[in-house]
Amino acid sequence: MKLFIYQHCPFCARVAYVANTLNLELEYQVVDYADAQTLMDLTGQKQVPVLQKEDGSVMAESLDIMAYFFAKGGQEVKNTARNETLDFQRESLPLLQKIGYPRWPALGLREFATSHSIDTWQKKKQTADLNFAQLLANTAMIVDEVNGQLLKAEQHLQLSHEESELPLIDQAIYFSLLRGWAVEPSMVWPKALRAWLENKSIELNIGLLA
Repeated sequence: MKLFIYQHCPFCARVAYVANTLNLELEYQVVDYADAQTLMDLTGQKQVPVLQKEDGSVMAESLDIMAYFFAKGGQEVKNTARNETLDFQRESLPLLQKIGYPRWPALGLREFATSHSIDTWQKKKQTADLNFAQLLANTAMIVDEVNGQLLKAEQHLQLSHEESELPLIDQAIYFSLLRGWAVEPSMVWPKALRAWLENKSIELNIGLLA
């Protein structure tokens, strides 16, 4: 199986979290952000993640891909997270965009390997509401909001001995959001939460965006 991804993408990260936790054999293919054709050829649209199965067929929705992985791994097929997790995601995605959009292209991620890739990103993602220069100027205010979400995440994950008691799909969603905030060093991370994030990053070979 081959998974087409962007390294910055939270939906790709959660799929990888499930696959690697279940020890599935999977090849990862990072797509250049300016390369729309590869994804168009697979699904007819520029989106990731995309899973190419052993038979050559493709899947393009992260929830469907995770459900497929659960079945492949002999797990109960579960593609619905807890309401608390979904509420956290809804609150957190706008903050993830504000922190990540102006910063991720500077990390040397493979989808941003060329100036054309970075230019394409900026043209697509920068808007009046998400002006990169203004977001950077507002870092302290945005970080204050994120710090509140970090406290929620630590509580929601029900951590014990640096492991979460939540179902795998919920863990994957939290991990995928938290790793994107690691790019900003002024965050105030609860100790247990940061330890869980870093340990899972190492254990599952999914790098933090830092």
